[in-house]
Amino acid sequence: MLGTVISADMDLIGQLQPHMPTKFVKVDMETALSARRDRAAMMDAIRQHLS
Repeated sequence: MLGTVISADMDLIGQLQPHMPTKFVKVDMETALSARRDRAAMMDAIRQHLS
């Protein structure tokens, strides 16, 4: 396995065009979980603003 995309970045990786250069950055589990919490909080704030 060359790399794994953390869940917080899944929507971003899904928007890349074919053959677009991609850079993987090493993160530890704590950083990945923190990014997921931050992303969830941002999405909640957007949902509340749109309601």
